[in-house]
Amino acid sequence: MNVRSRELVVSTLSVMGFLLLWEVLSRTGVVDARILAPPSSVAATLVELAANGQLSRALTYTVVRFAVGMILGTVPGIVLGLTIGLFRWARVLIQPLISVFYMVPRIAMFPLVLIFLGLNEQSNIVMIALGPFFTMVITSAAAVRNIDPIYPSVAKSFNTGTWDLYMRVTLPAALPVIFGGIRVSLGLALLGTVAVEFLVASEGLGHLIWRSWQILSMSLSVAGLVAASAVGMMAYGLLGLLERYVMPWQQR
Repeated sequence: MNVRSRELVVSTLSVMGFLLLWEVLSRTGVVDARILAPPSSVAATLVELAANGQLSRALTYTVVRFAVGMILGTVPGIVLGLTIGLFRWARVLIQPLISVFYMVPRIAMFPLVLIFLGLNEQSNIVMIALGPFFTMVITSAAAVRNIDPIYPSVAKSFNTGTWDLYMRVTLPAALPVIFGGIRVSLGLALLGTVAVEFLVASEGLGHLIWRSWQILSMSLSVAGLVAASAVGMMAYGLLGLLERYVMPWQQR
């Protein structure tokens, strides 16, 4: 058995051991099952939700919001962060504004977004995108500032165009740090998605969790949490595959 296989076995046993401990604690009364439903009850609830179509419908809304918000926040954030890191005029002009707006709690910006865009899906996506956007601006700018100055200097000495300076010099050198920022942004985007669905959406996993709390159905609430966690895990796995494809030189 190779190293990766052993790691997979250990990881699987770790998850199974956690679920078994959770089940035992709930069944023996150490943990109140009315508050934290055991895994067996949660699994039965997930099967029921899948059978009646509620799970697929909620997952569809959440995944679409999460993916669109993540993309719309990450891509502009990376571009703006690279610009701030590369050009002094951008740092002087834009970075103070980023610093000011980054410190404003995202949820406090929701009323302003609603005033400008209205109570619709566009405002939901904007709120989700804000978390990844600011994270990627700051991360990308820091990644560029940590690049050895010799690389952009040599590129400029050969009269490299702005596009090539972005795509062929700066971006490859900054990618390891940028991917670290994207990993953080995944959690922020999923957090924003569930929060938006708590507040205003009528569909999605966040709405499902909130509705289950209102009717005190803890197995339904935990089932929604498990489904949201699965979305995050799949996104994290896909990002890992993308990272191995984009940066094969980083793999060990």
